[in-house]
Amino acid sequence: MYIVVAGAGHMGTHLVSRLVAAGHETVVIDVDRTVTERLYADQGVVVFTGSATDVTVLDQAAIKRADVAVAMTGRDADNLAFCLLARYYGVPRVLARMLNPQYQVPYQLVGATKIHSEADILVESFLTSIEYPEIGALMPVGKGDIVVFDVSVAPGSPIAGRPVADVVKREDFPRGCLFIATELPSGEVQVIEGNTVIRGGSRVIMAAHRPDLPRLLGYLTSADKKASGSPAEALQALGQVAFLSGVAQADLANLASGARIETRRRGEEIYRATEGSEHFYVLRSGAVELAAADGARVVLPAPAFFGEEALTGEPRTDTARVHEPAELVVVAGTALRATVLRNPFLAL
Repeated sequence: MYIVVAGAGHMGTHLVSRLVAAGHETVVIDVDRTVTERLYADQGVVVFTGSATDVTVLDQAAIKRADVAVAMTGRDADNLAFCLLARYYGVPRVLARMLNPQYQVPYQLVGATKIHSEADILVESFLTSIEYPEIGALMPVGKGDIVVFDVSVAPGSPIAGRPVADVVKREDFPRGCLFIATELPSGEVQVIEGNTVIRGGSRVIMAAHRPDLPRLLGYLTSADKKASGSPAEALQALGQVAFLSGVAQADLANLASGARIETRRRGEEIYRATEGSEHFYVLRSGAVELAAADGARVVLPAPAFFGEEALTGEPRTDTARVHEPAELVVVAGTALRATVLRNPFLAL
């Protein structure tokens, strides 16, 4: 598509780089020559220095043949004028970045076909992080009553290891919720079908009515009462982790309720270097050997913790193997990160 973008600030530049990467023929207009010259040097796109509300500049940018015009300047008044002129030139799709919600109606009156409210997007993102820290990303659909989001399934969740067709038939599963896709260990995304088995620790993409989110997230991220080990035992083990000292007791108990206790045999590999880091481990008994890529080895006797890469999601830096028969508390990395969000001092 031929796309004309008005405004090459931080947001506009990011958009242009994505458009170019997607193979779209992109033209950029900005009043700052330094910005346009840098964008031309970095992205190789056609640029015009001048006002996007100047018809002479718009003619030079060949806006008449544009498939899409995007208003991305830092002022609603300029974006409004650009949208009006783009519609005058017959551009079929005109997208607007709206900074002030009071401009909603004026944008509609000048014919903007899609209005993106910067304030609404930021507020929605913050509210999601505050109310539902388990959610990695959320997108409202329509008026916002339905949301599409991704979340990690707790290893001890009632749905872990079950086909989707069985899960949706359970009486306690919220109705009106839809499984869309799941992320495989390789990083690929697989569309979910009725016979797809949901793995504990995997991430799933779902659609749900917003009022159902609290119940649904509790269902996905909490451990089944029948899972091995008790929350009390997990809580006791987590209480011995030094960097978790000071965490609110309610948050620590919530972390323990989603954890599971595993017994591992001598010589058993827990994880391998360079693998994705989905879980954090607390060693209750026994010992674990950590082998680094450079050959360095260290044996951790209980009580201890390891696998802290789960805090950032970065690949493992070592290989963990059971040195003596061990009992482990296994915590999902997403749950650990959610605890850090609620207790930001942990980052220090």
